[in-house]
Amino acid sequence: MSIAKNYVYNLILTISNIIIPFITIPYITRVLNPEGIGAVAFTGSIVECFVMFSALGITLYGPREIASVRDNPEKLRDTFWNIQYTKILTVLASYLAFIIFTLFSQEKYRALYIMQSLTIINTLLDITFLFSGLEEFSKITTRGLLVRIVSTILIFIVIQKPEDYYLYPLINVLSNVFGSIIMWFYLPKNLSITKPSFEKIKQTLIGSFKLFVPLAAIEVYVVLDKTMVGILSTEAEVSYYTMSQRLVKMILSLITSLGPVMMSRVSNLVSNNQHEQVQKYTRIIFDFVTYASILAIILTIFTMNDFVPIFFGSKFLKVKDLIVYITPIILFISWSNLFGIQIMVPMKKENYLTISVIAGAITNFTMNLILIPKYQSLGAVIGTVIAEFTVTLVQIILVRKLINLKPLFNEIWKHMLSGLVTSLVLILITKINISPITNIFLIILAGGIVYILVESILKSSTNSFLLKKIMSALKIG
Repeated sequence: MSIAKNYVYNLILTISNIIIPFITIPYITRVLNPEGIGAVAFTGSIVECFVMFSALGITLYGPREIASVRDNPEKLRDTFWNIQYTKILTVLASYLAFIIFTLFSQEKYRALYIMQSLTIINTLLDITFLFSGLEEFSKITTRGLLVRIVSTILIFIVIQKPEDYYLYPLINVLSNVFGSIIMWFYLPKNLSITKPSFEKIKQTLIGSFKLFVPLAAIEVYVVLDKTMVGILSTEAEVSYYTMSQRLVKMILSLITSLGPVMMSRVSNLVSNNQHEQVQKYTRIIFDFVTYASILAIILTIFTMNDFVPIFFGSKFLKVKDLIVYITPIILFISWSNLFGIQIMVPMKKENYLTISVIAGAITNFTMNLILIPKYQSLGAVIGTVIAEFTVTLVQIILVRKLINLKPLFNEIWKHMLSGLVTSLVLILITKINISPITNIFLIILAGGIVYILVESILKSSTNSFLLKKIMSALKIG
C-alpha cells in the first residue's frame, strides 16, 4: 500500500484520538467528582511507568525489525515470535515489580491500581508493531476506531454517578485489551509459532533497550516541565502550561502521524540497500511537514485570541499567549520526528537519537531553572521551544552523516514566503469586527486559500502534489 494511503489511515486514527476526548471529557467532568478523576489520573500515571518498562523500546524496535525482514517469510516468523517471547519476559518482570509496589501503596488506591494493571498485560497482547512493520495500517485504524467507539458508548451507558469513577479506567483498559485480542485474528497464517531462541531474545532485549533510553529521556523531560512549574511557580501556572501544550500537541499530531508509516517504509528500503529511495522519500516528507507546519503555526496564532475563551473559558485566558509562543515547536518537532524517528531509527543509529534527546533534556532543565522563577508558565514555554530547537539542531548536525541535506531545503523559501503573505492577509482580517466563531472560520478558510494560492504561484511541488491528489479523489467521488 502507498505511503499516501497509509498516512490517510493513520491520520483518521489520529483525528479520532482528538475528537473523542472532546465528546467524553465534558461528560466525565460533569458526572464524576474532581477527586475521582484525580485518583484515576494519579494511579494511571504510576501504572504508565510500569507499562513503559514492560514495552521497553518495542514500539519503535518492533516495526523497524518487522519491516526489514517482511520480504523473507521465515525471518519474519522468527522475528515476530522472538519479539513476543521477549515481551513475555519484560511484562512478567514489570508486573512482578508492580505487585511489590502495590503491597506498599496506599490501600485506598489498590483497587484502581489492579484494574489499570491490565494495561501492563496488554503490552504482551498488543501486536500493532507487526502490522505497522507490514504497512497494513488499515487494520490498525479499524481496530483503533472500533475500540474508541465501544469505549465511548460504554462510558455514556455505564458511568452515571460520582461513585462510578472506578469504572472509567476499567472501560478504557478492557476496550484496549479487546482491541488487542481482535488483532490476533488478523495474524497471517504463515506466522506459525516457533521455538524461542535465547540468542535472538537477548538481541531483541539489547536492541529494544537502546530505543527505550531516548524514549524514557523524552518522557522524563516532558514530565519534568510540569513538575518544575509546580515547584517553582503555582498550580494555576501548571494548568495554563498543560493546556497550551495539549492543544499544540494535538495540532502537531496531525502532521507527525506520518511518522509510523514512513519509519516502516524506510526500514524496508534500508534493509534492501535502496539508499537512493530513502533520500527521495526523505526530501518529499521533509517538504510536506515543512509546508504543513508553517500553515498550522500561522492558523494557530491567528485563531487563538478567539478560540481560547470559547474552548477553555475566561479563567484560562493566559493560555492564548502561551500557545502563540509555543507554536514554533510544531515545526521543530515535525523535523526532529523525521530525522530522529523516521531516519535514525530505521538506520539503527539509536545513539544519534539518544544524544539529541539528552541535549534537549539538559537544555530544557537549564532553561526552566533560569526562566520559570521569573516568567512562570511562560518561562516553561520558552524553555520548551529552546529545547526542541536544540534537539532538532543536534539531529540536523548528526543526520547529515546519513543523508544529503542540501536538497531538503531547496523549497523552504517558498513555504516561508507563502506564510508571510498569508500572515499579512490575516492581520487585515482580524481587524474586521465580527463574532469570534465567525472570525475563527474566516481565518482558517482565508488563510488556507491564500497559502495554497501563493504556493501555486511559486510552483511548490508539495502543493501541486496535494492538489492533484484532491482533484483525483473528487473525480472518483
